[in-house]
Amino acid sequence: MKRALVLIKVSPKSTSSVFNKISKMPEVKESMQIYGEYDAMFLINVKDVEEIQKFIQNIRKINGVLSTNTMIEL
Repeated sequence: MKRALVLIKVSPKSTSSVFNKISKMPEVKESMQIYGEYDAMFLINVKDVEEIQKFIQNIRKINGVLSTNTMIEL
């Protein structure tokens, strides 16, 4: 299994809806709205790096997501 931390910048008007949509995804194990450079943080758990790529591709399609930064656990 692979774990990754995904940080997301979100359009100010979309923060709550984007956070709620992503939080409900099965890959997400922990989620937090945060202040600073990013607006939300998600800890995901998937079977491999390809699944991380699919997850990121899916969340980038969500209206209001401006950018992502992903850190994969070694």
